[in-house]
Amino acid sequence: MIAAMSLTLRPLEEADVEAADKVRRLAFGTHFGIPDPLSFSGASCLVEIRRRSWPDGAIVAEKDGRIVGSALASRWGSLGLFGPLSVHPELWRGGIARTLLEATMPIYDRWHCRTVALFTFPASLTHIGLYQRYGFWARSLTAIMNRTVTAPSPVPQARSLTAMSAAEQRDAIAQCAALTDQLYHGMDLRDEIAAVIAHPTADAIALVDGSKIAGFAICHTGPRSEADTGVVYAKFAATRPGPNAARDFQRLIDATNDFAHRNGATKINTGVNMGAMEAYRLMLAAGFRSMLQGVAMHRPWIEIYDRPDVFALEDWR
Repeated sequence: MIAAMSLTLRPLEEADVEAADKVRRLAFGTHFGIPDPLSFSGASCLVEIRRRSWPDGAIVAEKDGRIVGSALASRWGSLGLFGPLSVHPELWRGGIARTLLEATMPIYDRWHCRTVALFTFPASLTHIGLYQRYGFWARSLTAIMNRTVTAPSPVPQARSLTAMSAAEQRDAIAQCAALTDQLYHGMDLRDEIAAVIAHPTADAIALVDGSKIAGFAICHTGPRSEADTGVVYAKFAATRPGPNAARDFQRLIDATNDFAHRNGATKINTGVNMGAMEAYRLMLAAGFRSMLQGVAMHRPWIEIYDRPDVFALEDWR
């Protein structure tokens, strides 16, 4: 355990999930000025799922025996993701965020991450300044976008990973890892895929071109997922680099819409980094509109997959 003044940091356990999630909702709901801050992010079970996927990356801060903050670290192979970081509004600017950051950064060293990245608010000098203290530097804007689910849009090449045989599933997941490795060396989303295929209503969708995976999308939906009620949350999607990447990206959008329609969702939520400008333009052409803009910060300040030749969706919140 790490103690600083009356603050204690320790691993976030299963029994802490409800209290930590309440602080997260209260903090972000207050930041956005929501009349009922605890309604922030609706039915999403983000803390529960991320703690389960990366238990050694979840930390809580306690003050006088009460949980007052948390930090969640995630790992996509060589790429580490930081956040969300949450502190009870009554204790903002009291040093808790810095203490949580100091405790979390060594996790990425143990995980041997080449780069660590996060999403934050570009208009907040407080947030930008805080993360700069720990080696994060702003790069491109990230658009958090949504669209109403439209009529069915079947894509014959799209396959659900949960509908595959065990052997097919293993091969598909290995190919997804090979695809993301082409975007950024060592990037691997197997843990994210495992989280959705273990869920009764969430799924990963693979775009199959012959015997090869041309793209895939990780889609949360349904109770106790990272999605709100009635929403498909496309947390990540990408197509194989090359001359067909834009065409396959459009097909992946259509396949995600079809998945959402079949599951009774009314909205698709996702994000796209504006460094991948062609992907952003395709999202606009497909009817998606921004509901929030953030900025991607990298540690160190290097390119990851925020490039014009990359067609990918991401939401690092």
